[in-house]
Amino acid sequence: MKIILYSFLLGAVGVQQCESKLNNTEVPTSMHEKKVNEKPAEVLADGFQWAEGPVWVSNGSYLLFSDPRQNTIFKWKEGEGLTEFLKPSGYAGEQWYSDEPGTNGLLINQQGELIACDHGNRRIVKIDLESKEKATLVDRWEGRRFNSPNDIAQHPGGSYYFTDPPYGLPNREQDTLHREIAENGVYRVTRDGSVKQVIGNLARPNGIAVSPKGDKLYVALSDGQAPYIMAYTIKENGDLEAGSIFFDFKKQFPEETINADGIKVDPMGNLFAAAGNGVVIMDSSGKLLGRIETGVHTANCAFGDDGYLYMTSKDKLQRIKLPNVANL
Repeated sequence: MKIILYSFLLGAVGVQQCESKLNNTEVPTSMHEKKVNEKPAEVLADGFQWAEGPVWVSNGSYLLFSDPRQNTIFKWKEGEGLTEFLKPSGYAGEQWYSDEPGTNGLLINQQGELIACDHGNRRIVKIDLESKEKATLVDRWEGRRFNSPNDIAQHPGGSYYFTDPPYGLPNREQDTLHREIAENGVYRVTRDGSVKQVIGNLARPNGIAVSPKGDKLYVALSDGQAPYIMAYTIKENGDLEAGSIFFDFKKQFPEETINADGIKVDPMGNLFAAAGNGVVIMDSSGKLLGRIETGVHTANCAFGDDGYLYMTSKDKLQRIKLPNVANL
């Protein structure tokens, strides 16, 4: 696998992103290509069932990520390698519950606390980084239990937005015994803990992110019929205006069948979307900028303060050096 440096010319700032190639399409005029080396993405650890939800912890300089199938949150730190951070991360019953009983998306909030989407217990929880004790933030909407919260983002104003597809239920989409909410919704949680369903018309909402200014909400759809990233304008009260298609994977990659899973937004507003065997990068207008190819199905990614992009790729934890990414 080749690694090529793409310099994104965004205003007066040259942002450098690393990895592979551009899917054999014409290089966009906003990007120049420079070969760096022939090394593949660095594999930090492997042997997972489905690595997901990475998040960088600045206080301690380490990465946390989930394996919802192994019901474990793992920790990776430079010089120490891989260790178990928390097991079980989610459902703690003795009987089988589902194929994905553990946590999925993880977030370090504005207070430096760990917030987790707890598939198995159908809730959003705060996990103490030292004691590992859990405290439920929300687990219901209008008295009904969530399906299985999947991914979460925090607005600059402090509220949370999260997706709630059925992937953590015992029978996933076909589950009628445990399911209490018909919609695969997107929810907003305010500082006082109140919950509102802000989107209820998506088939398979998955990854979620908020723009740096807090004016846009992005939702990735893991939907083969509608492989989009949707964009919604966030109103002053936190509600959303009608959504629009921000990025269409079928249109951009007509020869492939891919859709986005986890998504992240850098401080300049560029989106990094885990999709297919890599990460697709687009600017704040939805223009395709480049593509990181990992060679393996990639579920999510996270920026580290150490200048790397970390990627959870099926059974692997990988990373790519991104010069100046912490200062974008």
